[in-house]
Amino acid sequence: MTFFCLFGGCLETQPENTQKPGFLEANVTIGPLCPVEPCEIPEARKAEIYSARTIQVYTENRETLVKELSPDVEGQMKTELEAGAYVVDMKPLGIDSTSDLPAEIRISPGETAYLDISIDTGIR
Repeated sequence: MTFFCLFGGCLETQPENTQKPGFLEANVTIGPLCPVEPCEIPEARKAEIYSARTIQVYTENRETLVKELSPDVEGQMKTELEAGAYVVDMKPLGIDSTSDLPAEIRISPGETAYLDISIDTGIR
């Protein structure tokens, strides 16, 4: 911040490129996790399954990878991004697939963009 003081009064100016960031929040579901449902998977193994799936955030033209994220054990992800347009995609793992990605999103200052991502593991 810069202050200008003239004749007893001060003016405060903001730097030109200080726009509030926005957020991307995603809910990721992964399944099936066993060939026969329902199945019992320990929490530690479930955490490994979720953390192994990488969601990638690119600039709008896909030339620059901005962030790589993995969902937590509950399938939740949240990250701060500068305002602008992005493409969200998934780094493939084995035969995983999703029709939810790639997705184009727009982040507005102080706002949150939401995505629901369902990943099919291909386990049958």
